[in-house]
Amino acid sequence: ENVYALGDIAFMATPKYPNAHPQVASVAIEQAKVLANNFKLSLKNKPKIEYEYHDKGSMATVGKRKAVVDLPKFSFQGRLAWFTWMFIHLMLILSVKNKLSIFITWMFSYFNNDSTLRVLLKPATKNK
Repeated sequence: ENVYALGDIAFMATPKYPNAHPQVASVAIEQAKVLANNFKLSLKNKPKIEYEYHDKGSMATVGKRKAVVDLPKFSFQGRLAWFTWMFIHLMLILSVKNKLSIFITWMFSYFNNDSTLRVLLKPATKNK
């Protein structure tokens, strides 16, 4: 009792998701909101709300000007999916300054064809 788990560590099998919920950030965020609300309800001696996962879909970029968007009712891919991915991610950034900075970086990378902004390299080490 009074032990809570969120995100990847929380295996919650339900009739709709018998193999548990997807291990993605949106699930952990939803669970955290429900748990925080349940803490508030506990302080008021009110009944807790049971968590229920709502699939909002998923998106991924798969190349320059290419992405996939998988929503509960339909899916699409290509350039429109890529613009959708960029728009959603920019809208989720909190400050206007950060949105603008990220957008400028993306546009510089896009027009400059400079993929080094997206690649992390670890220097080779020599084994002796």
